[in-house]
Amino acid sequence: MFRHRFKMRFTTDCVVAEFARIPKSYDFGYGFDMTSTSSRALHARTGLTLIELLMATAIMAIMAVALGTLAATAQTSSRITQGHDTATQHARVALERIQRTLHTATANANFPGFAVFDEQIGSWRFPDTLVVWRPESVAANPSGQPLFRELVVFCPDPNQPNRLLEITVPNDNRTTPPLTDTAAWRNELRTLKTSASASRIVLTHLLRAASLDGSGSAQSLRGVVRFRSVVRPSVQQYNDYKVGSVNWQDMAWVQDIYGSQSGLRQSWCSIDLQLMPSENTSSNGLSNESPLPFFGSAALYYQLLK
Repeated sequence: MFRHRFKMRFTTDCVVAEFARIPKSYDFGYGFDMTSTSSRALHARTGLTLIELLMATAIMAIMAVALGTLAATAQTSSRITQGHDTATQHARVALERIQRTLHTATANANFPGFAVFDEQIGSWRFPDTLVVWRPESVAANPSGQPLFRELVVFCPDPNQPNRLLEITVPNDNRTTPPLTDTAAWRNELRTLKTSASASRIVLTHLLRAASLDGSGSAQSLRGVVRFRSVVRPSVQQYNDYKVGSVNWQDMAWVQDIYGSQSGLRQSWCSIDLQLMPSENTSSNGLSNESPLPFFGSAALYYQLLK
């Protein structure tokens, strides 16, 4: 019995020892792998699959497009803001200069400080010329008509309609025609605007230029600036009073302020102009951008003698 137990013990030990000599990764032919799950995980491949690479590429492309769109939007917004700021600054300078000239104008019964003259082209009327009586010192004829050298004219440039000009003729000592003679005034102003001896100051070069016939040709462009003046009592009404057709108290006095020998007269002017929000406009002022409107006004009050 002892020998039998020893023989079995010896046989079992030999089988265990032989089994231990077999490699752990040995395949017995039945699909059984001795390698443990943790060992396989250690030897697994660590790279990316093709699908993972495609997904990463698509995400990066989406992010690049979004960032590019954001940058383009920010650049466009900055350009528009800068253009609006530039146009606003130009409008402020032009309007303040015109208003200051109107406030310091000289006026009398025959000439109410300033006047607006229009130009008729076909069926279109353009009140884009403002004439202000502002002598450098004392007027040569305070109770009569002004001299041409005492005038300040605001109008678009006939050759470059995107420019708003301030024109003076300091060497012209002629007397201006009466305000009632509009034909003579139009002829004189047409000559003055193109005179080589006239002094010109460019108030802005961003004035919108609109085409009369839609062709966009230089000959059809007009600068978009409009002046409007209201005088109370008007020059015509005062002339009617002098010939006896209107009573003194029946004239259109400002707030009914008048007396037996004088009354309060008002000369009021409004200014409307459109500027382009870009300094990269062409010489004719055409642009695909939307114009910006600006408005201003000024009034002059003085005593009108009976």
